[in-house]
Amino acid sequence: MNITFVNMNSTKEKILNTAILLFNQKGLVNVSIRDISNELKISPGNLTYHFKNKVSILNDIYERIIKERIQLASELKLIPSFSNIDSILDPLLELFIKYKFFYLDGLELVRAYPKIAQKHQKHIQFQIDFIKTQIDYSVSKGNMKPEPQAGFYQQMAHSVWVLLSFWMNQQMIRGEKNYAFDQAKIAMWNLVTPMLTQKGKANFGITTDLSVLKNQ
Repeated sequence: MNITFVNMNSTKEKILNTAILLFNQKGLVNVSIRDISNELKISPGNLTYHFKNKVSILNDIYERIIKERIQLASELKLIPSFSNIDSILDPLLELFIKYKFFYLDGLELVRAYPKIAQKHQKHIQFQIDFIKTQIDYSVSKGNMKPEPQAGFYQQMAHSVWVLLSFWMNQQMIRGEKNYAFDQAKIAMWNLVTPMLTQKGKANFGITTDLSVLKNQ
């Protein structure tokens, strides 16, 4: 995956991009303001002129993550078809790599930074609600069956969020050498396909990598 960062021209953006790289390499708790300033070859005072402390850097990084995720969601809202859902997974998984530390060190982050935790909890609910909206759309189009019991699809939406959000963590815990995101996509679709109607199956062309071939 080719990961790119935003404009490096300003000192503030250089600080943010360098912080992300160091957090990804060493882990959130193992990187200090001095580490970031040393990497940039500037004084800690110069850095704190732009960012008061580590939490202010994290706040800006978090806002960047949310902005990029919301942009992906807004693209899917235009045509929430199976093919568009499948295609949006790749940039979403690239985002996980780009901000790897945030997803791998998520528990440490929310414990140490309660204000970020509050924002993130709200955004998690937004993500789950968004997934549920896509399921409801597919049901309304006749591509997915009505839920067999109340709350079934709400639980499915939560399961999809868990699967994608913690895929990297479980791969690392299992000692896998790469994140195998293609398997994450297959696992996600395996949750969905048993609930497809005949119409949904016809619209859901499956290849060996579960890429969606047809629009609704």
